[in-house]
Amino acid sequence: MPEEINKSWPDHFRYIDTIGPEGLEVHCITYQVIGETAQCFYIGDTHTCDLVKGPQYSWTAEAIKKRRKRVLKEGGEWARRFAYTDKALALRSYKARKSWQMKHAQLSMERAKAAIGYFGNHEVESTIPAEAVTIPSEYIQGLGWGDY
Repeated sequence: MPEEINKSWPDHFRYIDTIGPEGLEVHCITYQVIGETAQCFYIGDTHTCDLVKGPQYSWTAEAIKKRRKRVLKEGGEWARRFAYTDKALALRSYKARKSWQMKHAQLSMERAKAAIGYFGNHEVESTIPAEAVTIPSEYIQGLGWGDY
């Protein structure tokens, strides 16, 4: 069973976003440390901490293990991690995740544009290719394929 939450342990922060009718809403989630090893902290959100502090049932320990996250004690400034002890580092991580999200979305858009440009959209009837088809795309060709 997890040990009692120690007040000297640092809080950890992670920025997330949700979408709704008003637009994009960015939240800073605070995680508390619920356990530690020599190298790592185990952190949990509010619900997980409530499980730790609340009544203990036979399923509590397993539920906590499924919900907790492990973060390294050292390397919080340079390593990629789930949550950070500094809000500025957590915001930097959020921006980096959004940057990667844009790159992945751009690649998906270019793939879709190339395919629809070649075959047409779902309303256009097209011939079924007998073999693989290579569709040229400046974006995809310019990704820096190296020696592939």
